Amino acid sequence: MEQLKTIGRELAMSSQGGFGQSKEFLDLVKSIGEARSKAEEDRIILREIETVKRRITEPDIPKRKMKEYIIRLVYAEMLGHDASFGYIHAVKMTHDDSLLLKRTGYLAVTLFLNEDHDLIILIVNTIQKDLKSDNYLVVCAALNAVCKLINEETIPAVLPLVVELLGHSKEAIRKKAVMALHRFYQRSPSSVTHLVTNFRKRLCDNDPGVMGATLCPLFDLITTDVNSYKDLVVSLVNILKQVVERRLPKSYDYHQMPGSIHSDKVAENFGITRQW
Repeated sequence: MEQLKTIGRELAMSSQGGFGQSKEFLDLVKSIGEARSKAEEDRIILREIETVKRRITEPDIPKRKMKEYIIRLVYAEMLGHDASFGYIHAVKMTHDDSLLLKRTGYLAVTLFLNEDHDLIILIVNTIQKDLKSDNYLVVCAALNAVCKLINEETIPAVLPLVVELLGHSKEAIRKKAVMALHRFYQRSPSSVTHLVTNFRKRLCDNDPGVMGATLCPLFDLITTDVNSYKDLVVSLVNILKQVVERRLPKSYDYHQMPGSIHSDKVAENFGITRQW
């Protein structure tokens, strides 16, 4: 509660628009942070939900205002209240050409929806289009949604596009593509088992982040079929050598321990291979 109060005071000090939101929204955050009980907080949120529910259906709402309404609904759901009436508006925002609005829409739908929600079908085409975008930030937003929302039935619709992104020039895209394929494997192993070669290639990626992300799906694959991956021992040893010799960027250190996340995941893979 004290942290919420602090956040509320900080936002209130920036009520002239420093955060790009209206004073009304910042006052909402401040009032919640200063609420003395859960009951008082609930009353504030329920009143806010009714206000947004009334306003969001008005004609010709400016896009900036619609973005704020969706953010306010995200805030309401974070505090345990239902804002399902606004889900469709978040879905529509993912279709917008504005990067800021599109990313806001994707953020909202990944928080609002689960992979089995009826509205998922409405954003599959948008995700397909955005995965082909020349703007890597749009592609990143789409891949985030893929990891959270694509289910077994919709995997075939985006799988070829995600595989193609494994060769993207941006390391952030390659990393997210690996994570998406790992998610596909968890949902439908048969959908990506033919892509083992792609995982092997990414294990030798020049970027440590991509390399580290690839260790996760390989761990699952090795768990199911140890003997098929015994040749990876050399690659795993090379990764450990990079860690020990401090050849990874310092950003991968953890409490002055070099590449601890990478070494932990490599150790897990070695733990499975003790069956050899």
